[in-house]
Amino acid sequence: MLEAENVKELYRQTIHLTAGVLIAFSVLIFKKQLIIPLVVSIAVGTLLYFLCKSYYIPIISDLLNLCKREKEDGRGAIYFAIGMLISLLLIDDINAVFFGILVFAVGDALATFIGVRGKLKMKYLEKTVEGFLAFFISSSLILYPFYGVYGILVALISALAEFVSKGLKIDDNLYLPLIVAFLLSL
Repeated sequence: MLEAENVKELYRQTIHLTAGVLIAFSVLIFKKQLIIPLVVSIAVGTLLYFLCKSYYIPIISDLLNLCKREKEDGRGAIYFAIGMLISLLLIDDINAVFFGILVFAVGDALATFIGVRGKLKMKYLEKTVEGFLAFFISSSLILYPFYGVYGILVALISALAEFVSKGLKIDDNLYLPLIVAFLLSL
C-alpha cells in the first residue's frame, strides 16, 4: 500500500473501531431499544450513500472521501449497521450481541491495521496470516475472561470467517457480528 492509502486505512479503521465499541456498549445500555435508531441510521445512511454518489454534501462527502478505499464504494458502514440490527433482532442474549459487535469491531480493525503490513499473504483470500492472528488473539483476549475456552473456540471460528470473507464475496460487516453473537448465545 502507498503511504496515502495507509493513512486513509488508518482513519477508516479508527472510525470502525471507535463506532463499533461505542455501539457495542450502547447495546448493553439500551438493549433492544437500539433497534429503532439502527433502522433509522440504516435508512439515513443508505440515502446519504446514494446522494453522495451524485452530490457533494459538506462534511459527509469529505469524511467518506477521507476514508474510502480505492476499489470500494463505502457500503461497509451500512452493512455493519445491518449486521448489528440482524443480531439484535435474532439473538435474545444481549451480552452475546454486545460481544459479537465488540469482537468484530476490535478484531476486524486490528486485522486490517496489522494485516496490511503482513508478509505472509494468502493471494486468493487477499488476506495475511498476521491479520488473521491479530483478529484471533484480540478476540480471544476479549472473550476468554467471560466464556473461558469456549470463547477461544468462538474467536478461532470468527477469525476464520473473517479470513475467508473475500473468497466468499460477502462483506464480513454483514455476517460477523451475527456469527459471534449466535455462537455465544448457544
